[in-house]
Amino acid sequence: MAHKGVTRRNTDPYIFHVLRVANNAKYIRTKTQKAAGILHDVIEDTPLNAEFLREKGIDDDVLNILSFLTHDKEKTTYSDYIDNICNNVDAMLVKLSDLTDNLDQGTLSVITDRDRERFIVYENARTKIMSTLARDYPETFKEIMRTGN
Repeated sequence: MAHKGVTRRNTDPYIFHVLRVANNAKYIRTKTQKAAGILHDVIEDTPLNAEFLREKGIDDDVLNILSFLTHDKEKTTYSDYIDNICNNVDAMLVKLSDLTDNLDQGTLSVITDRDRERFIVYENARTKIMSTLARDYPETFKEIMRTGN
C-alpha cells in the first residue's frame, strides 16, 4: 500500500527492495527487525506517519527502530543520521541490510557519476556502522563476519 505503483531506477517494483532488505539473513535476525526492514522507508518516503502505523497495529519496538531509520533531510545531515542509527543495534542491522541492497550495482544497467558518489557515501556509512558494531556489539559483529555474503 505505502509504495504502491512506485518503481526503482532499474524498473523493479519498489516492494522488491523492501523485501530484499527484510529477508537478508546476514543482518536480519528477528521478526521485529524483519518488520522494520519492510517498513524502513515508509515514514520517510510516503505520507504515512508513525501514528498511522501504530493505529494499524505496528508494534512500538518496530516504531522505535523506524524512528532511527527515518532521515529528515531538511533537519539532519546524512552523517548525523548515520551517527544516530549507531545508537540502536536493530536500526544498525536493518540499515546494513538496506545499504547492501542499495550498493548492489548489478541492479543498474548504467552506473553514473552520481551513482558512484552515492556508493562512496553508502560505503562510508557501512564502515561507520560496522565499526560501531565491532566496538559496542562484538558478538553481533562476529556473527555478521562469519555469515559472509
